[in-house]
Amino acid sequence: MALIIKLLLGYIIVGIWSYVCRAEDGTRCEQQLEQLLFNPTGHQLKALDSFGRPEAGFLNSQNTAVWYGHYSECSDLKEYRYCLMDMDVDQVVIPPGITSDSNIRWGICVPENCTEGEINSNIDMLLDYLLKNFNANLSNATPSSSCVSDPPLPYSTGFYVTASVAGILFALTVLGSIVDTLEVTSQGDILDTPMEQPSTIPSTSTPGRGDETREDIPLMAEKGIEGYGEPEANGGCLSKLKSALKDILLAFALNRNLAKLMNVQEGPGAISCLHGMRVLSMIWIIVGHVFDSDLRRIVVLNTSDIRQSRGFLHRIILLQYYVGVDTFFFLSGVLVCYTTLGKLNRNDGHLRWHWFYIHRYIRLTPLLCTAIAFHRFIAPYFYDGPEINAQVHIVQLCDSSWWANLLYVQNFISLSKRCLHVSWYLAVDMQFFVFSPIIVYSLYRKTSLGLGQIGILLLVNVTVTAALSWQLRTPASIHDSIINNPDYFYTVYDKPYTRMPPYLFGIMIGYLLYERRMNGLSVSPTMSYLCWAVAALLACLVLAPWPYSAEINDTLAQVISTGYQTLYRLAWSGFLLWVVIFCHFGGNGLVNTILSWKAWIPLSRATYGAYLLHLILARIFWYNHIQVEYVSTILQTVTAMGVATLAYIVAGMVYVAVELPVARLEQLYLPKP
Repeated sequence: MALIIKLLLGYIIVGIWSYVCRAEDGTRCEQQLEQLLFNPTGHQLKALDSFGRPEAGFLNSQNTAVWYGHYSECSDLKEYRYCLMDMDVDQVVIPPGITSDSNIRWGICVPENCTEGEINSNIDMLLDYLLKNFNANLSNATPSSSCVSDPPLPYSTGFYVTASVAGILFALTVLGSIVDTLEVTSQGDILDTPMEQPSTIPSTSTPGRGDETREDIPLMAEKGIEGYGEPEANGGCLSKLKSALKDILLAFALNRNLAKLMNVQEGPGAISCLHGMRVLSMIWIIVGHVFDSDLRRIVVLNTSDIRQSRGFLHRIILLQYYVGVDTFFFLSGVLVCYTTLGKLNRNDGHLRWHWFYIHRYIRLTPLLCTAIAFHRFIAPYFYDGPEINAQVHIVQLCDSSWWANLLYVQNFISLSKRCLHVSWYLAVDMQFFVFSPIIVYSLYRKTSLGLGQIGILLLVNVTVTAALSWQLRTPASIHDSIINNPDYFYTVYDKPYTRMPPYLFGIMIGYLLYERRMNGLSVSPTMSYLCWAVAALLACLVLAPWPYSAEINDTLAQVISTGYQTLYRLAWSGFLLWVVIFCHFGGNGLVNTILSWKAWIPLSRATYGAYLLHLILARIFWYNHIQVEYVSTILQTVTAMGVATLAYIVAGMVYVAVELPVARLEQLYLPKP
């Protein structure tokens, strides 16, 4: 009993002591703030100098006026830290008699021992400082403070594991290169055959080749990995172990993988135009993301200029970058159908379907895991700006939802909980892939059966999309639908039942390419011109600035907008279908010359990585902004080109360190479908 009483007394004493300490800390913070704001001396002057203050362009702000202050000046002070205070106010009055109801985001530099709650509780003192020094009167301000930490996140186990894995990959690439160099030096050349760049689409006229295709993955552009020694089947355990170790190291050899990345040779049966379509669509998406997200990720001073420029043709086309993702779905359908028909033909209609799915999962997932690890554990330490806490919250979503990415169901969890938001595309594409054998096998057995299934699915798509668009009253603009309607993205945009047309059209064209692989397809000049006219019309209908694109005001607007949302993917798929037919079956015009340019091939191989990584890299740029920005088309274009270039450089590094080694090891040690 005495022991229990002692424990209770101990807890009481500790509680009282903690309360007293917190009270003293709160009093200390209040005293330090008061001295800083109204009687600064020495280094306190630099802290006060870094405070935000009313700036020019106050009336040009949208909803929230931002006074960042001098982030770097505050960050350099050891005993202070930078905080952003969001204030919901009834009215703001600043000289010379300017009145607004905008909320305020105010950057302040406070003593490091002040907590966010203590800063909020001293709002009256801070508002008094604004009034006395800048004659800025804020009525009924409700504060919410967020302070920047250094580093933005504690160094966790995940950080050390990710850094260690990166170090191991680097060591493997170096060791692999050394082993390869020694082999070449001592034995001439380890390869039995010269390294060749396999065809983008396997040649079905050569039995036994192309089974290890990656062309069913639209962002990836490799077939089987040639140019490596095969594992030795004979010999003792030690010999097999040495052979396996050598194969593993050679799979990571930097010199081989880099040569593989840069090789522009294609084999027979290649559909060369797919490389250009893949890369140009990716660049369109990257540039569109920068032009679009710049206005949401950074604070823009000249918002009125941006609103006026939305009617310019270049911005209209760039902000339709959403259909670039539909191009990837189309390519996926083409490649899945084409390669699967080739495998069925070589195996008399039989495939080991479980390996069909396992290979797909193994090819996609390692790079996805790499992107998630970089996004969650590495990228935050490159952030350095007033707004970094917003991004820190986003990366922490991966702690609870990473499993959805690995199961490829992330498009069915709430937007507020998703990890690596851009990966929704992989989920939809994987869901299409799971059900694709039903259609492809039906086409293989009986063409009319497969086409009938495609027709039924298209009808379902049109019905469901029309019903959802009508219910949500979505405007005839994908961009405005996403920005203005929080339910649109989750309900319509990223769901497989609304995304089917490009994939299904891709399956149809893949079937046509396979069936006509020997005899080709003859199109008269008159028919070619007519098809180009129709294709151009369809593309213009998709990309044109439609009326009623911003909001729905009447029944006619709702009918037109619902019609656009329902049919634009069908129209875009028709445009892509003709481009592939024209380029592949003897088209010698400018379009085919551009899309079949061999320089696209290395970039095409790195496109999967560029897609996953480009927004992570762009956010590093966005969350290093330390002041309000003046945005122009020229500056956005330069930024977009820089992000695209960096994305492809980093994606190329990941390709030679992760993608290609995994593909090689998969080819060596896993059975074919």
